[in-house]
Amino acid sequence: MRDVLRRRMRDGAPDRGTTLAELLVATVVFAIAMAMIMSAAIAVMHATDSSRSAADAAYEARQALAMIDRQVRSGNVLFSPADEAAYISTCQNLGTNQGSCMRIYTQSNGDEKCVQWQLAADGTGTYQLKMRSWKTTWQTTGGVSGWTVAARNLVMPSAPFTLDVGPGGIYGSRLLRVQLVAHNATSGKDVAIDGSISGRNTTYGYTGSECLPVPPA
Repeated sequence: MRDVLRRRMRDGAPDRGTTLAELLVATVVFAIAMAMIMSAAIAVMHATDSSRSAADAAYEARQALAMIDRQVRSGNVLFSPADEAAYISTCQNLGTNQGSCMRIYTQSNGDEKCVQWQLAADGTGTYQLKMRSWKTTWQTTGGVSGWTVAARNLVMPSAPFTLDVGPGGIYGSRLLRVQLVAHNATSGKDVAIDGSISGRNTTYGYTGSECLPVPPA
């Protein structure tokens, strides 16, 4: 009986466990797999963030366009976007009645005021659409608001603001064309948000100087 047990122990494969080399190989394979998984997860997160940023920019641009629409439809005087460069150094004259800024004398929400819009560089390669307003009596009573950002991550189109003036000049039939472009850095396909807004006819009572002088930017 003892001889049989000795023979079995001698002939059986020894239980040697896992060697250090095998453990190192398994660790390296696991590390490579985890690195690949993490890289894929990070890429998905970046793509999601970029898509969300582009969607947010388009949403903000549409909201800003809706606000401009209300102001223009209640506007008493629409000023040529090309003239704004004379008052603010960051505004651009982009052609006849075209520019990167615009000014409206409006009574939106029953409150008469001057509103100024500006598409300005934000220092990161994209642009921001900003707005401010003031009372016509701002020199004596104050009431000039600071610039507020209405939309971010925009690019500069050929002409953000274009005013088509009819025979009646600034008091007659007017059509404001607004072009905003939301930037999508991931796909490279920017989203254009365009609007054509008809200003109401104003035939008397306004001289065109209601929003002058323009407060310092």
